[in-house]
Amino acid sequence: MIEINPYEIILQIINFGILYYLLKKFLSEPLSNMLSKRASMIKHNIESAELNKRKSDELVAEKSEALKSAQLEAQSIRKKAEVAADKELQQIIENGKKSADQMLDQAKKDIEIQTNTARKELLENVSDITVKVVEKYVTTNVSEDDKKQTINQLIEQVSNK
Repeated sequence: MIEINPYEIILQIINFGILYYLLKKFLSEPLSNMLSKRASMIKHNIESAELNKRKSDELVAEKSEALKSAQLEAQSIRKKAEVAADKELQQIIENGKKSADQMLDQAKKDIEIQTNTARKELLENVSDITVKVVEKYVTTNVSEDDKKQTINQLIEQVSNK
């Protein structure tokens, strides 16, 4: 059966009191100090993390604005380059047309000069042939009227060509 010994209960209460005093004196204060330091350190870390987050958000916003302005600037530069390229293309086309027109005009002039030269040479050759034909007819006995008629026919044929 269970007996209750008052002497042991009193000793247990005294032991418990001493243990409580020692724990409170040597463990409670250092543990409280450590916990308060830990709490303040955590609070400080949270505050610095929030501050860093705000700064990083500001930096992200600044970089985003800088990126947008850089994109707008790049678009304007590209548009200017396209306009300049179009102008240069038009100028090259115009210069090509002018050059082609000049070459065409020069070719026409060359053809005209060659045609005139060929006509002159042809007329000289025709006149030489005419003279030879006339000499041939002169040496033969042909009437004057026939000679004149033949010469006139030759001249008409040459002038028609």
